[in-house]
Amino acid sequence: VRAGDSILLEVRTKALYMARYLKDRETWHQLTVVTNSIRIALELAGHPGITVLLLGGRVRREALSVVGPLGDGVFRRVNVHKAFLGALGMSMDAGLTDAMEEEAQIKRAMVAAAREVYALVDHTKWGRVAAATFCHIDRLTAVITDTEAPPSLVTALREAGIAVSLVGARSPR
Repeated sequence: VRAGDSILLEVRTKALYMARYLKDRETWHQLTVVTNSIRIALELAGHPGITVLLLGGRVRREALSVVGPLGDGVFRRVNVHKAFLGALGMSMDAGLTDAMEEEAQIKRAMVAAAREVYALVDHTKWGRVAAATFCHIDRLTAVITDTEAPPSLVTALREAGIAVSLVGARSPR
């Protein structure tokens, strides 16, 4: 992520950790963060150099997310460089999946709007398939995961031309 970028962060916990990382990293110059997460919007609101765009729609209390087609219009007005998306499951066949169709719908719009798509998934999501696919594997730019990711699936992704970054575990704050 660079100054001047416009990025998407969705509602999952890994995206919240990324928002905190971005907030702690430096003072930004013209970073735009588009999100459907009320928590991420609050986390980044008022941070120097970061503009937060919160999608419109129905508020899901359970996830503190905004879902529904009202948010799709933003993607026709904003050039999105990178999307950072978590998932409940990720497999070579089903791609990135979520349990809620409403969440998957907004994530599909995020994937379609972004030039680059990055999956933020820990090893517990690998090989799992939830109800709704929102991103096929061939659409991914890279996968950012932990060092416990299954080596065979890491190899399969790399052989498919998808970068995989393995990072050590870090305690959430």
